[in-house]
Amino acid sequence: MPKMTRLSTMWTIIALGAVAACGAPTAAPRTASDVGSPGSTEKTVKRAVTIVETREPTSLEPSLQPQNREWSALSSGFLAYFNRDSSEPQPYLAEELPSVEKGTWKLLPDGRMETTYTIKRNATWHDGEPITARDWVFAYQARTAPDVPAHNAVVEKRLAQVVAVDDHTLFLEWREPYMYAGYTHLPDFSPMPRHRLEEQFLQDRAGFIDGPQWREEFVGSGPYRVVSWEPGVDIVFRAHEGFVFGKPRIDEVRVRFIGDANTIVANLLSGTLDVAYSGNIGFSQGQALEQAGWSGKVTYVEGNPRFLEFQGRDWGDTVQAVFDARVRRAAHYAIDRTSIVDAIYAGRAPVAYYWLSPRDPSYAAVERAVPKYDYDPGRAEALLREAGWTKGTDGRLRNGAGQPLTLPLTNLPGEVEQLEAAIVVDNWKAAGFASDVQRLSPQEWRDNELRSKFPAVAYNRRNLSYDDMVWFSRNVSLPETRWGGQNRIGYVNPQLDDLWGKVLASVNTREREGYLIDAIRVMMDDAMVVLTHLQAEVLAFNADLVGPSEPPVEKTSRVWNVWEWEWR
Repeated sequence: MPKMTRLSTMWTIIALGAVAACGAPTAAPRTASDVGSPGSTEKTVKRAVTIVETREPTSLEPSLQPQNREWSALSSGFLAYFNRDSSEPQPYLAEELPSVEKGTWKLLPDGRMETTYTIKRNATWHDGEPITARDWVFAYQARTAPDVPAHNAVVEKRLAQVVAVDDHTLFLEWREPYMYAGYTHLPDFSPMPRHRLEEQFLQDRAGFIDGPQWREEFVGSGPYRVVSWEPGVDIVFRAHEGFVFGKPRIDEVRVRFIGDANTIVANLLSGTLDVAYSGNIGFSQGQALEQAGWSGKVTYVEGNPRFLEFQGRDWGDTVQAVFDARVRRAAHYAIDRTSIVDAIYAGRAPVAYYWLSPRDPSYAAVERAVPKYDYDPGRAEALLREAGWTKGTDGRLRNGAGQPLTLPLTNLPGEVEQLEAAIVVDNWKAAGFASDVQRLSPQEWRDNELRSKFPAVAYNRRNLSYDDMVWFSRNVSLPETRWGGQNRIGYVNPQLDDLWGKVLASVNTREREGYLIDAIRVMMDDAMVVLTHLQAEVLAFNADLVGPSEPPVEKTSRVWNVWEWEWR
């Protein structure tokens, strides 16, 4: 396919250009505390790990970060987490997770839930004080205060009551059923140090919201404590001696701030950086590292999904054909998903269809039960003909009145997103649609009203998780809510509302799987929201470092297991 050849060549040029443009690495701001005798022929064992970050965080408190919560796993602990070897949740700051069998996870007749967590007695704050159930009570009180800008308080908003039965027993009453009620996990619902912050919260709310206690003076419950924060340069973390799983194996972790991806590549090549994640470097930089013969490891992991959303509301300029499910289905059948992942990601990204991670334990069952929109131009043509659209001698689709079928594609601002959209539009043109890419500017991308009023199809991206299935009726973006809902297309299907609500409420995994199959079947039949692929994310790290890996579950921190990292 000519387009694939052009795009593959483009990526090669970008990758080689990244190496050529790297320039000199930036100097490390501090000297690593290496061990080894002078003149020794043995390989030096580094004591510190240096991770790069493009965007400096505004806070280390997980709920106060608008988007980037990556570093919460460094300094904050949580009730539960998922480890690499098990799909089951594991206790973290909790001694034991609630269970239906033991009566510590109760499903009430009115649909609410109650869970009781036992808190570990050896859990301590970075200042040595014991962590108690009262620290979660305080965290709930603070994050649900109307004047506290807790951007990420998903769990807290689902809770009706948080009670410390005693220092080591935490009781949670849930407003509604929630599948994670018995294992609220990293990076949600961490405790806050009540002994340090409660008085300020009550007497000096402004200082509580924006004080140094969230940055350079942060006292957390996680594996590493802050020892210094030089704005614009780095944050240095030291291993917490009182960490619940024991002192981390690496004494020091540094997070350095470098805004340019090619400079990051240069520093990786020179050895002044040890770890870089997607968001800091992209696929082209990963390719550049490999082509430069870097001695470290470059792995490609499943990233965010790219999905097509069809407009569900008539704003006056809306393309009327998108309200016909046959046209929507035809548009999906017309897309050669393999051409996207081959041309742009060299086959290192998976094609996708459903709102479900391929890593999900129920994915195989869903795949067996729910048909996909595999590339099928003949099927697309038949559906369009049934809907009254036929190709003319010029290859364009027209209705009985001679009007062409237009399908403009509203796209995100990023460069790789332009390459992805170009292939989708080429596929649609081959099927007879008149289509072009309408690229949003960064300012337009932040305008929720504008993003709600696109004329036909939007090509978007977000986390792929149960909680991020946002196409509920209660989530519709509306002027009276200042366009705050994430269901910008106004997609409303009462059956999906009911089924996905049951997915989120199910404690029994087999029961949940049945609801999940039915819900995804509804989504695929409606064809309003369908995925094309998962973007390939890059993880690059020093070959002598053991531990960095893809998170075992969606929507968690990339440094989810940092306390397990070690040098060979």
